[in-house]
Amino acid sequence: MIGRIRALCRNVFRGERVEQELDEEIRGYVELTAAENMRRGLAPGDAMLAARRDLGGMDQVKERVRDVRTGAAADTLIRDLRYALRALAQHPGFATVAVVTLALGIGANTTIFTVVSGVLLKPLPYREPDRIVTLWERQLSSGIVGTVAPANFYDWRAGSRSFDKMAAIDPYPDFILNGSGEPRRLAGAAVSADFFSLFGVRMAAGRDFLPEEDRPGHNQVVILSYAAWMSEFGGRPDLVGKALRLNDANYTVVGILPGNFWLVSKASDFQSRTRFDIWTPLALASPPPEWQRGTHPLCVYARLKPGIPIARAQADLDRIAANLQTQYPADDKDAGITAVPLGRHVVGDVRTALATLMAAVGMVLLIACANIGNLLLSRAAGRRKEMALRVALGASRGRLARQLLTEGMVLAAVGCLLGSLFALAAVPALTRHLPADLPRAAEIAVDWRALLFTSLISAATGIVFGLVPLWQTRRVSAGDALRQGGRGIAAGQSRLRGALIVGQVAAALVLLVGAGLMAKSFWKLIRVSPGFRTGHILTARLSLPPRYANGYAFGTGKHRLISAFERDLLDRVHGIPGVASAAFTAYLPLGGTDNAWAFNIEGRPVKPPGVYDMTNYRPVSAGYFETIGIPVLHGRGFDASDDEDHALVVAINQSMARMFWGRQNPVGGRLRFSGPEWRTIVGVVGDAHHKGLDAAPTPEMYLPYAQVPNVELRPTIVLRTAVEPASVVSALRKAVAGVDPNVPIDEIASMKELVSGSVGQARFRTAVLAAFALLAVFVAAIGLYGVMSYLVSQRTQEFGIRMAVGASRGDVLRLVLGQAAKLAAIGIALGLAAAALVVRLIASLLFNVAPFDPATLAGVPVLLAAVALLAGYIPARRAARADPMTALRYE
Repeated sequence: MIGRIRALCRNVFRGERVEQELDEEIRGYVELTAAENMRRGLAPGDAMLAARRDLGGMDQVKERVRDVRTGAAADTLIRDLRYALRALAQHPGFATVAVVTLALGIGANTTIFTVVSGVLLKPLPYREPDRIVTLWERQLSSGIVGTVAPANFYDWRAGSRSFDKMAAIDPYPDFILNGSGEPRRLAGAAVSADFFSLFGVRMAAGRDFLPEEDRPGHNQVVILSYAAWMSEFGGRPDLVGKALRLNDANYTVVGILPGNFWLVSKASDFQSRTRFDIWTPLALASPPPEWQRGTHPLCVYARLKPGIPIARAQADLDRIAANLQTQYPADDKDAGITAVPLGRHVVGDVRTALATLMAAVGMVLLIACANIGNLLLSRAAGRRKEMALRVALGASRGRLARQLLTEGMVLAAVGCLLGSLFALAAVPALTRHLPADLPRAAEIAVDWRALLFTSLISAATGIVFGLVPLWQTRRVSAGDALRQGGRGIAAGQSRLRGALIVGQVAAALVLLVGAGLMAKSFWKLIRVSPGFRTGHILTARLSLPPRYANGYAFGTGKHRLISAFERDLLDRVHGIPGVASAAFTAYLPLGGTDNAWAFNIEGRPVKPPGVYDMTNYRPVSAGYFETIGIPVLHGRGFDASDDEDHALVVAINQSMARMFWGRQNPVGGRLRFSGPEWRTIVGVVGDAHHKGLDAAPTPEMYLPYAQVPNVELRPTIVLRTAVEPASVVSALRKAVAGVDPNVPIDEIASMKELVSGSVGQARFRTAVLAAFALLAVFVAAIGLYGVMSYLVSQRTQEFGIRMAVGASRGDVLRLVLGQAAKLAAIGIALGLAAAALVVRLIASLLFNVAPFDPATLAGVPVLLAAVALLAGYIPARRAARADPMTALRYE
């Protein structure tokens, strides 16, 4: 018995959990020895003491064992890790495939999760961002939401009861920086005095705007963005309080914004402006003149009072809107107010697309995990004899679970490390190719959320797939496993491996269907004719100083400085070698900027107050249609005689002609805007896509630049060239400087670049989803190949017997391929059923493609079936070529 106790002690030191058995052995020895001592005549107490002395200090040994249990557990863990590393090192192919597969799945998931987190999950970078809402005017008749009239904003702010603050921004002012070398255009914004305090911004230097500076005549102060302060002024610490020469006027710098502040928005909010360099006070008159109820340049933000839900604030706004409809029926009869939480507003357009990509990359991870599960199951099947021997020698199921779990966690840890490195490299590369109009793109970076996400995925993968092999062998006794001698396939393992392959194929098919629909949609999108010429067209924006508009009153016949500048510049540009023609426009196609006017058609009933027809208008110069390639369908385009000294004219596009004149020819008809002057329609031109290739052309009208009743100081020049457009940029800059050296030129781009940028989001999601789909197919094919190879190796003797009794090689080939085809067919059927549910969710992302596109739903299964059969054919061919005698001797 003493020997048994000592053996148990040694086992405890080795890390085995036998303390209870040790207690029982010690107690039994003491009782037997004490009884023997009592028979020899010793008193009971003395007999017990003698028994404990004879035990030879085993109680002290037991106490020491208990003292080192923590150290023993640590030693056991270290031994498990060493054993796991040795076991993986003995099978480098298995370890490499498992780690790479897991790293690809985790890395891809972490990369896309980082994008989703930066755009959707991160709180907005403001104080209490959940209380910030955006306010918009809404047409009650059509539901169209748009920007806000200054006079309406004035009344909203005065009458609201639900908001702590309400502020507005006019995102259209530009400033020309003079007096420091070549003139530069700085993007500006005019904001109400409490704009920055609404967002909780504290200046990096200087102060915020004062309320008294937010009045006409007192607003010659500016706040600089941190980026403009650094890039334009070298971060001069003494700049606050100094004067700047902007737009030929003096402004005083009163503050510098912090480097971490930017106005989070979507591109359509500010007509494609993504940053602002200079901020000035909005300086609305109090009260604003009535004409400021008919123009709509403002975006409005508000901060809810604590405890006020947005539903209550919306009811408050509805009350204000009803009052304004009664007071100002001419402008506000059809106007309501809509409040939208800022976070929801910013990501509204991209939420579905990012959720789709996250779901897709999640499927890739599931496929990768299924592959690892198959690998571990196959490896566990090869280790059945090893496990059986360990159980026969006394190892418990818990001990085996701990060892397998350690091996799974080692694989997961290495995969996590490589996946994190993959994400750290992929995220910066991906952000360089993000669409320009993706909101919050600047906030995308690998952070603690992404790393926590990676760690959780890795831990879950290691635990689940580390224990799956043990779960599969739970009903197999050690004797049965030893008698099998390592041959045969456990039915449970075979079914589970088959189920994993079916799941992989189904998930791959869903991704392929989604990618196929996206690819077909994108292909149709880029084949849409934009309605204008894209090749050999150069565009550039000019910023004219305010003096070009000073002293001008429309209709007086006075010489216009803007017209003179444009004529002089076009004369110079036409002399540049390689330039075929040139013209000006205020709003470039696909440029993201628009403006609209209400109008009446001669001979038709006048609309009641507050009800009117509206259409976008586009000021252009003579020769614009010919330069950019918009066809003139009826009548004529504009020429040099269409100026302020001649009759007012207008050209309309085909959609406007169709909507308001039907089959009649509108040329010669007249229409007018808010003034008394009638304009004659001189031409009908082709439709051009201005809002995007995926948006149907809308009714539009074109006006001669010289007859526009409001002054456009940011014209875009359009050049049609016979050479590469970029080669004439230098000559264009010299021509502009030759007319006026104080006019900056920027935003230089070819029309091809503009068209390409307009489909950036569609290209991005299509490319990413297609990459994930191809990766999924590749991983699924590898998984199917691995399973079929394992099945072939396990059934080598069976194939030998079949061929020995008369089966042909073709019979064996068909048998193995039949198994692969069966798994693929079940996976494809399940995948089609899942795809039928999933495609409904991405219908809003498709262009001219039905979610249940027959060609895609028929072609994808054929493609996936071919890949699956190819993956199964290689091991099937190996099985068919096996020599029967060699197969019969196979062990």
